[in-house]
Amino acid sequence: MPNLTLAERVSLIGPMDYRLLKFLYEKTATHDWIKLSQISDELGISKREILSSLSKLYDLRLVSKELVLGENAYRITFTGLNVISTKNLYVNKILNKLGIMIGTGKESEVYIGYNFDGDPIIVKYHKLGKSYRNYKKYREDTDSSWIRRTVHNAEKEYNALKCVKSNYGQVPSPLGSSLNAIAMEYIYGKELYKIEISDPESALNDILSTVRIAYKECNIIHGDLSEYNILYSLDSDRSYVIDWPQSTNIQNEEILLRDITNILYYFSKKYNIIKGVQETLNYVKG
Repeated sequence: MPNLTLAERVSLIGPMDYRLLKFLYEKTATHDWIKLSQISDELGISKREILSSLSKLYDLRLVSKELVLGENAYRITFTGLNVISTKNLYVNKILNKLGIMIGTGKESEVYIGYNFDGDPIIVKYHKLGKSYRNYKKYREDTDSSWIRRTVHNAEKEYNALKCVKSNYGQVPSPLGSSLNAIAMEYIYGKELYKIEISDPESALNDILSTVRIAYKECNIIHGDLSEYNILYSLDSDRSYVIDWPQSTNIQNEEILLRDITNILYYFSKKYNIIKGVQETLNYVKG
């Protein structure tokens, strides 16, 4: 079943399957692998019944399996986490139908979805891998597993979006979240680097005012600001700052300097708009 879409995998999950996925997620706080006998004992369900469900979840690639001290042990995969998150968004009346994947990166997958009015929304699933970059980035994280770190990353981005949006910054409106998933407003547009815009001065002002709101009102710095993390709306001709999971607190002045330098360099190179770095820093912090 490896070629099934996420929506198809979600549709195949029954109550017992969902219960096991939730149990395995909860155990990621303290365990790397959970033995079959432990699952049976803690849930009070026979091994035969559990094995039937686990075999299905394994075939769907929602759990992984390994022999631990002579006994099969299991843990939830990132796809399994996506399934729980999707079901929770449905229960909370945020997501009615999940569509196709429209974007993927090293740390996330982005899908089109539809709310209960039939309007398109975006669902972003976080997924942290065990790369050297991530090891350095999260080595002081107290979360015990990459699954937990992924959930923490999603929560961090959701909170950043909520704060910046509530203070009238130009970010997609967050609609809800669950574990590693964030549902947000769908914006019909393109990344800044893919498009020629007619009013670049206004676009830059949108970006810098949003950076200022994040700094002044939310005490955060984006942390990865560039033309790749700006979405330009083809409906409103406005710029939206996206991808906030790496946001950091305002004590990290060197990161703010890097963000400002990156975006000013892009606009100076492509549109010949010249703004001083120090002048812009004073505006953001002032």
